[in-house]
Amino acid sequence: MQILKTTKYCVLAAMAAMLTACAHPDLIKPGTSENVVISELGAPDSKMTLPDGGSILVYSMQPFGKEVYWMRFDKDGQFLVKEKAMNEDHFKLVIPGKHTKADVYQMFGHCAQEYEFRLQDQTAFMYRFDDVANMPMAFWVQFDLKGVVTETAVTQDPWDRDNDWLIGL
Repeated sequence: MQILKTTKYCVLAAMAAMLTACAHPDLIKPGTSENVVISELGAPDSKMTLPDGGSILVYSMQPFGKEVYWMRFDKDGQFLVKEKAMNEDHFKLVIPGKHTKADVYQMFGHCAQEYEFRLQDQTAFMYRFDDVANMPMAFWVQFDLKGVVTETAVTQDPWDRDNDWLIGL
């Protein structure tokens, strides 16, 4: 009898976990308040304040997801629109020599992996995404020892093993 009771509680806990996992930026409707969005999606990776008084909540799905979402709000805290930030237009916003690790984190949230290049005295954030042709790619942001961006690049996703056949063509 105790086993059945324990199993019942485990099943209920698993179902509750699955229901909370259903929250996704695609399900947020325009006009939803910022507080409701945060209660549904959880705390954002970062928040950017816009010159017009509006804001952007940044939600990174990295490392296993390939998206970073910008949830735009007006000055009254009402949700306007969702943007997918893993694309060339958003990558161009990162300016070498100007932006820092903190700036990049604020723009894109947590990365899939942080790399260290000791011989170059640099580190890098790697963000995974699918390009317009649905190819698995990686956006790299490299930093010097002071944490200032030195360069950005887009390469094939190093975690992807499905397209290894492309190497050597």
